[in-house]
Amino acid sequence: MPDSSVVHCSWMGCEQPFAAKLQERPLCMGHFLQFAHGRVATIQQMAAQTILTHNLLSETRAFLSDVISQTAILATQTRLLATAQRDDLMQISKAAVAIYQKIQREARTDRRVPCLLRAGRVSETCFTVNISPRGACVEIAHPLTIGQRIVLERIDTKRSVQGLIAWMKPSRPGKFLAGVEILNVENFWVLDG
Repeated sequence: MPDSSVVHCSWMGCEQPFAAKLQERPLCMGHFLQFAHGRVATIQQMAAQTILTHNLLSETRAFLSDVISQTAILATQTRLLATAQRDDLMQISKAAVAIYQKIQREARTDRRVPCLLRAGRVSETCFTVNISPRGACVEIAHPLTIGQRIVLERIDTKRSVQGLIAWMKPSRPGKFLAGVEILNVENFWVLDG
């Protein structure tokens, strides 16, 4: 009698035990490699042709993140992994990381937008240097802490968003550049695309 507690690969007709999950779908090692390799290759082509739409970016990021984490787990936890399978896992993981990094950084648009930045007791008027659908680079007078929560308000529209300081660096005497990751609004700057 088969053991009903063993989770099998969800690939039609496959009875192998699952080795990893992609998009909550249990897959054996062979089908994981086949599915991940095929989908990563398709995403590579789409990214190269810049046909990943805004709607697909979130789903693509989630898939690539899943591939990266599952390949790392498989490579370290599977004892009897053949050299070819380990090499396949590493190749898929490296490709997924490269694509993820490429699409994670969205195109910036140079634009000077007057804003009010509030961070704890600090409140100052500032200007953006560049903007993207999920972030901005702003020039400020007060250094902030990476990871610090802020509120950024557009002076022209009075719209505001919550954000995090992603990075900080000096720009010129008495001024700093801060990377802001927008947390609660998509396309705060109303960019096309």
